[in-house]
Amino acid sequence: MFKRGFLWFQRLMNRPMQVFWICFAIGILGVVFDGTAFRLWSLKRDHRLLSERITETKARSKQLAFRIQKAQQPDFIEKAARDQFDLVKEGDLIFIFSEESSENMEKTTGN
Repeated sequence: MFKRGFLWFQRLMNRPMQVFWICFAIGILGVVFDGTAFRLWSLKRDHRLLSERITETKARSKQLAFRIQKAQQPDFIEKAARDQFDLVKEGDLIFIFSEESSENMEKTTGN
């Protein structure tokens, strides 16, 4: 039995391409079964996701830098204050709509 295995091994050593393919198959099986292939796939996926997040964060950073630059202008500050706090400046035309008047109009028109 031992002698037969030794003879097979000796014949195998005389065929380098077969040795190469056997070693290659053992290497692939080792990578697959010890989890290295999954870890490589996982790392590649994580790298792609992080690259996307970096790109999105850079775009958001540019938007915020633009808004900061714009926020230093007095016209922008005035417009933001008007919009946020419903402020008006002298000479502005104001329209006030009340819910009571619209309800009265619906009753008188019959709609």
